[in-house]
Amino acid sequence: MFSTQWLLSAVPPRVRALGLCLGLGIAGWLTGFAATLGVEGHLLVVGYRAQTVTQIASSVAFNLVGAGGLALTYLLLRRNGFDRTFILEFLRLRIPDRWDLVWIVAGLFGAFVVAISYQLAIDLFDPFGAGGEGTTHSGIEQGREYPLLLLLGIPIAILLTGPGEELLYRGVIQSRLGETFPTALAVALTAVVFAVVHLPVYLGSDIGAVFVSLGTVTALGLYLGVLYELSNNLVVPALVHGGFNAVVYLQNFLQYM
Repeated sequence: MFSTQWLLSAVPPRVRALGLCLGLGIAGWLTGFAATLGVEGHLLVVGYRAQTVTQIASSVAFNLVGAGGLALTYLLLRRNGFDRTFILEFLRLRIPDRWDLVWIVAGLFGAFVVAISYQLAIDLFDPFGAGGEGTTHSGIEQGREYPLLLLLGIPIAILLTGPGEELLYRGVIQSRLGETFPTALAVALTAVVFAVVHLPVYLGSDIGAVFVSLGTVTALGLYLGVLYELSNNLVVPALVHGGFNAVVYLQNFLQYM
């Protein structure tokens, strides 16, 4: 009878690392989704039906439990307890200095350059047959019906979404893949995992439009991964990610208010 340990040792280290990180990404989404359903169900039972209250509670549940919570759980299990030094070094997490602030400002500008350049390329070549149009993020669609949600999305993006997702994807997944793969490949694989996990929020009837949107997520994931490696501080991609989403929310709010 073969032991589980023997079976794991028979799997190549790179395959194990990739499987682990893909599993972490998917588990993060599923955990966040389950937490969101639990929060929304509780609010419904106790009588809170206001859309704004539900949105805030759901965002906290999804990002803190699904992304941030799973990332911290992995770090605790890996060291069999809380190891502050290991966590800070593994995540490359520190208080930002003035150069990090430069990285953040320049990085936010660069994120929009990447997104716009990608869209221009799609408009020009239309490789997915979608006429250059992607599907809209489900959160943005909901916000267009209730513009106040878009305003609420701004602080949520900066304080929860950016830090939560970057803690899991760049902080844990990219760092873990970087232990096994060359840095460039670790960045690319993390961007693919990042895109795969975002598939549910972009699903629509036009598969070409879905691929356009996932391409945007992949391009931004690559950019954030490179930014993480260059700045060597998780705070940088976390705030750039949150700031990018916040600007998108603000743009949509001004358009649909």
